[in-house]
Amino acid sequence: MLNLCRKPRLDRKDGLKMVMWIRCVALSALFSISWQVQAATLAARGEYIARTADCNSCHTAPGGKPFAGGDELKTPFGSIYGPNITQDRNTGIGTWTKADFVRALRLGIRKDGGYLYPAMPYIEYTQMSDADLDALWAYMRTIAPVSHSVPPPEKTFRFPFNFRPGIRAWQAIYFKPQRWQPTAGKDAQWNRGSYLIQALAHCGECHTPKNIGMAPEAKYQLTGAALQGWFAPDISADPNSSIKKYDVPQLVQFLKTGVMVGNDHAFGPMAETVHDSLRFLDISDLQAMAVYLKDQKPASEPAVARAVASPEELAIGKQIYENNCSSCHHDNGQGMANTVPALAGNTAVTAAEPDNVIMAVLQGFAPQGTWGAMGSFARKLSDEQIADVTNYVRTAWNNHGVPNAQQWEVGNARKYADIPARARQPDLVCPLLPANVASAALKESPETLRAAGSDHATLVRVVHTYTSAKPDSSPAEVIEALTEAYCRAVVGENVPLSSSGGAVANFSQQVAIVLTEADAPAPHETKQ
Repeated sequence: MLNLCRKPRLDRKDGLKMVMWIRCVALSALFSISWQVQAATLAARGEYIARTADCNSCHTAPGGKPFAGGDELKTPFGSIYGPNITQDRNTGIGTWTKADFVRALRLGIRKDGGYLYPAMPYIEYTQMSDADLDALWAYMRTIAPVSHSVPPPEKTFRFPFNFRPGIRAWQAIYFKPQRWQPTAGKDAQWNRGSYLIQALAHCGECHTPKNIGMAPEAKYQLTGAALQGWFAPDISADPNSSIKKYDVPQLVQFLKTGVMVGNDHAFGPMAETVHDSLRFLDISDLQAMAVYLKDQKPASEPAVARAVASPEELAIGKQIYENNCSSCHHDNGQGMANTVPALAGNTAVTAAEPDNVIMAVLQGFAPQGTWGAMGSFARKLSDEQIADVTNYVRTAWNNHGVPNAQQWEVGNARKYADIPARARQPDLVCPLLPANVASAALKESPETLRAAGSDHATLVRVVHTYTSAKPDSSPAEVIEALTEAYCRAVVGENVPLSSSGGAVANFSQQVAIVLTEADAPAPHETKQ
């Protein structure tokens, strides 16, 4: 701007020109300062957006530089690592434009046109406002470049999931870019909470269960889901929800500190979310989130019942608890205030699934603040013993959890837990769908279904047969129904844990590809 104010050639009689020149310089300087202040303010707002979206958690490796990538997410298909999003031009996003950045968050497409794996929560980020994206981009531009290469999924995923163009088929089935819209009849606080939960904080990414295609089940929104061996509990308005018994101020306290009334304590991924994200949020935003959560509808369908432990197994679990756990958590399960979490009345302990207790026993915890460390029992206790003690603490001291931990579940959790054990990726579990959805697929013979897993023509015929019998099915329902049928054909109907997870997952993807082919019989879309 200063170049616009060229100093005139003056003599002593040209005072007016001199005054005008000085005024131009002064105004240019003020404009420059104002612009810098606005840019700094926008970037500061962007930092808050990044905190709320918890960007640092996935894009920073343990002990690594902020946003330089490398954090590992384990999936049934292999591990995926958060990419480098610093301003490094070779290994980060230093060559990206704002348009590139917006396209990645709203459309799930990289600068080079490659489709992003849905481990990046663009399903939720697509709803972000223009103002928040502007601020976030301004902040990202301030992050110092760090040269750090991260292995791409093409090198860490098993075939065929390392074939990135396949994500295009996944997006065609499961992803619909859209902006968040306020709900009529709700006040500004409720709608702010809706925006934070649904879009920016992407709570459903962990708390909403996913179907066989790893897409969220809209009808089970926020009702709890498995995640890397842990279980993100039900935070809907269901009568069994983990937040049902707490009021808005208590929920705000939990979101801000990770500690609830009665020595209830966040651990696992939720503790990380509180530490990396939620504790930095304004109280008004936390209040809005709590208000929204307390005003949700229950799930549309009840959960599928599972086998439970016998009285004899619960008695064994009690003995294991007394010998290994009671010295810290006490015989009454109350723990020690601000030092050892209570197990009695702890909603993480009594969640619909036992995963959190299992993982806590397997990998333990590092100390955090005033809370003490807990050692790992992975080598001391067998899978059966961990299942027994898990079922005991879920039902002792008037806890109303279901004693549904199984020995095989503990074995599967070992594959995720950070313990010195042989690492391998988890297998898939055959989906369990309502009879009216799966029946048409189950009419195919096991031999035909197994052949469809390796022969494209047979698969096209199987898809056509199902869509003809169920013409109103959505693509997601077609994929899930045929995948359940194929899974049963491969592993046997009574085997709960698939030993052929890769084959089942590959079949699911091939069905999705068939549905997107121009010559395939396309099922009708139904509104979720």
